[in-house]
Amino acid sequence: MWHNIDWNIFALDNILPTLRKPGLSALAQIVLKPLNSLYYKWYNWRVDNIYKLEHTGQICYLRGSLNDKFDPVERRIYIGNGLLYDTQYIFTEAEEQDVWLETDDEEETIWLRTESETADTGLDFIVYVPEAIYNNQLDGLKAHIDFYRAGGKRYNILIDE
Repeated sequence: MWHNIDWNIFALDNILPTLRKPGLSALAQIVLKPLNSLYYKWYNWRVDNIYKLEHTGQICYLRGSLNDKFDPVERRIYIGNGLLYDTQYIFTEAEEQDVWLETDDEEETIWLRTESETADTGLDFIVYVPEAIYNNQLDGLKAHIDFYRAGGKRYNILIDE
């Protein structure tokens, strides 16, 4: 490809065959050392940009890029739905039925789930991460997710247990 250039070989190829001695070859490589360093930075920048273009805010790509960056070995980061639990209805309010979930000896009602656990929290997705990553790299996680997520999507980061 046009962008794969070995500057040491380029320096040797542009010296006349009669002048290709070790001293002149070393001098040509030294002169091209700053250009080689600049090329190395540009090449890494190009690879990073191609990686960013290949990944989007879709769940599968976002999960993959999070695992590539923050947990490349064990790949424990995953993305779940915005609701923690599905709401289980015993009856609708329109039915106006009495449902007894406690005995006569108990003073309070036993709740299956709290309202905050089953309510629509307004989150579109939840990112579950291991505790070590959450404690050490939370700001990096937020910046990474904000870069890839679609505009208007809301999320939360929780520790995976």
